[in-house]
Amino acid sequence: MEQLAQALAERIVPLVIEAIDIDALIDRVDIDKVVSRVDVDKVIGKVDVDAIIDRVDVEKVIDRVDVEKVIDRVDVEKIIDRVDINAIVEKVDIDSLVEQTELGSIIARSTTGILTEILDVIRAQGVGLDDFIFRWGNRLIGRRSQVAAWPDGPPLLVEPKKLAWGPKR
Repeated sequence: MEQLAQALAERIVPLVIEAIDIDALIDRVDIDKVVSRVDVDKVIGKVDVDAIIDRVDVEKVIDRVDVEKVIDRVDVEKIIDRVDINAIVEKVDIDSLVEQTELGSIIARSTTGILTEILDVIRAQGVGLDDFIFRWGNRLIGRRSQVAAWPDGPPLLVEPKKLAWGPKR
């Protein structure tokens, strides 16, 4: 009997399936009711995520990302707070940096310029002090009138003094 039922089912089922209008049947199905009966967690458990990721075109995803929006959402202050400046500075090779730049020669030139100016000031002060001592020395020994007649410098570089008293020139 079971064999007879099996044989009948094998012949009748294909005929019934061919006779059914699938589109009309689907139109009569309440999709919301079907979806409410689906166990989503069970379906997700059967999904092979790695296979899906392998099929994703990453370049296409990146092309769709609005980089400006991503940057606007980044909290730069928070990033800066996390940066260890001391660790970065420890990794910097200052000697190599100075060798690769003109910094060493700039420092040398600026130092030389400053030292030259300081030496000029010291020399000028020395000349002023020398002149001061010379005048006081002449006053002490009474050569004041003789010194007054002396020229201010080499004759070709300075005009001779015009004295109100003494010999006429």
